Amino acid sequence: MRADVLVVGGGPAGSTAARLLARDHDVAIVEEHRTPGEPLQCAGLVTERGVPMFARESVVSEVKGVRLHSPLGFALTLESRSSRAYVIDRSHFDRIMFHEAVDAGAVPKLGTSVRSLADSAHGVRASLRSEGKEESIEARIVVGADGYKSICRRFSGLPSPKHMLTGIQVDVKCVDIDPDFVEVFFGRDVAPGFFAWAIPAGDLTRLGLCTWDASDAPAVYLKKLLARPQFRGCKRVSTTSGKIPIGPGRSAVGGRIMLVGDAACHAKPLSGGGVYTGIKGAELCAHTASEFLESRGRTTLKAYDSLWNEEFGKELSRAFRVRRIFLNLTDKKIEKALRIFSDPAVKRLLEKQGDIDYPASLSPAILKLAPRLLQFSPQIVESLL
Repeated sequence: MRADVLVVGGGPAGSTAARLLARDHDVAIVEEHRTPGEPLQCAGLVTERGVPMFARESVVSEVKGVRLHSPLGFALTLESRSSRAYVIDRSHFDRIMFHEAVDAGAVPKLGTSVRSLADSAHGVRASLRSEGKEESIEARIVVGADGYKSICRRFSGLPSPKHMLTGIQVDVKCVDIDPDFVEVFFGRDVAPGFFAWAIPAGDLTRLGLCTWDASDAPAVYLKKLLARPQFRGCKRVSTTSGKIPIGPGRSAVGGRIMLVGDAACHAKPLSGGGVYTGIKGAELCAHTASEFLESRGRTTLKAYDSLWNEEFGKELSRAFRVRRIFLNLTDKKIEKALRIFSDPAVKRLLEKQGDIDYPASLSPAILKLAPRLLQFSPQIVESLL
């Protein structure tokens, strides 16, 4: 079989690239699971820009604020007058995105895994396996949207992520959960290297956390989270786990292989979210790939790197520097930082202009209002100005 583009991975990023490219080109989309969106590996908190209009039926609730809990008991509440984020049924969302790609003309191959990739006369040859049967596809371009274990990244020769977060999440039925707020918990004994969360999701609450360089498995910290007074008695409905690669390299293109989403390490370093950057990156990838195909190779796939770096790459870089500061904070310093953020002027700025897709973009404005933050890591903080 031959195709103009082989998309590996049927998540939001892969489905977006396949949908856009299938309008004018022959596209095949390979998904290793039989059902798109399963298993679930996402908290499902996204901004409006991360949910296309045709997928809005996947939204189960909206939130307008966040409460940030320090390890020592201080809580900072940030609230907007209107909705700031959607909570989606991620499995349903993925299925909608996948079927939109198929409706646009992409040829689906479910329950199919990519075993290897190799250069060929036409671009890239992919060896596939489905139900024990082997087949191959030759494509002029491969779009790797195959997550943190990306075989496409390995064959492209691109570097590994700087950090690999390990996460676990449970859906529970709870009482006394404010449906308008996400709760975030910090601390070395809570979720070392990252944070824990409680997200209202309609009739359920999503409790989870990610860790990095931790001494214990995420499940150990989840047990402690569930033991908190506000979560005691919650009935567990389901459990999921996974990994999130953060810290991309300078390029997401290796030969005829283009990476998007988690395969490109495009998840946000401060939140771990990757739906928006995955979809946006896929749009830019599809644009570049289409121009390459239509010009018969006279343009370069490397143009994709310029596009994603300009759109959100600078934000990812700045956010990773903020993360380096966070990793050096003791529990006492986290408490101190949150109290600085509670300064009325800083709080108003965060409530008015805070954006979970571009959180680090406010760093210069925050530092001008709260120069005391320089005490935490002067060299890194000054580089954000």
